[in-house]
Amino acid sequence: MDSPKLEELLDLPPQSLRALAEAFADGPLRSNLSAGLLAPFVGSKADRTANVLKSLRDRGCPPSVLSELCEALQMAKTRMTDSERNLFLVLSGPHVHGIPVVDTATVARSLFVEAQREVLVCSFVIYPIADFFTPLSEKMRSNPDFKVRFIVDVSHERKSPDEAMPLVANRFRKRFLETCWPGSTAPEILHDPRPFSEDEKARGTMHAKVVIVDRNAALITSANFTSSAQTRNIEAGFLCRDRHQVERIANYFNTLVETGHLIPVE
Repeated sequence: MDSPKLEELLDLPPQSLRALAEAFADGPLRSNLSAGLLAPFVGSKADRTANVLKSLRDRGCPPSVLSELCEALQMAKTRMTDSERNLFLVLSGPHVHGIPVVDTATVARSLFVEAQREVLVCSFVIYPIADFFTPLSEKMRSNPDFKVRFIVDVSHERKSPDEAMPLVANRFRKRFLETCWPGSTAPEILHDPRPFSEDEKARGTMHAKVVIVDRNAALITSANFTSSAQTRNIEAGFLCRDRHQVERIANYFNTLVETGHLIPVE
């Protein structure tokens, strides 16, 4: 069983941390510590919070120190700027002492679980990652109104420079649905047709790696949706929760679809 991590306390809202600080200072937590006593302060997180706080207590932290710790965390979270609250650095790769590293796959999966209405996934390359898109396919199965859209590049599926776009696009779609997508209901899949233009100067590539969820959050990253990129490579990106910026990103891709710059993969 994994040992409790202090980071669990960072997930608590400032008001809960303030209530815990007061309860440790001169309230019920001074003499006893249990999930039941914590529930009024932290709700569904009571069990995990209790494990963390009990671990600290067993290592010699008295209630007064736990009170000061909760108060310090509360003050730190309250003082965070809007930018810090709305922009979260996502780094994948080897661990470096003192620098928090969260693999891109963990952030992407959490966004898929969070999604309630719609998800947009953009990636230059997509290859199978076990069960990665399962939360999305299950939501599509249980909710007919739940929308999933992929924007991809299909040109790297070409077997020769002059292979026609319909043949390449069909091959990509077949491979994606057979090896990457776990559900029977297919998502919407679109691509940029410019790599197939006869005019070399008009050619371009859909190279963005983006996840947008419910127009509430956008992950912008260097990582493609491959196993190595999501979990092993050195990759960097940001998770943005600034509603205005997320709307701008979502509107950009929607407009590309509406104007025919992105077309269905058929």
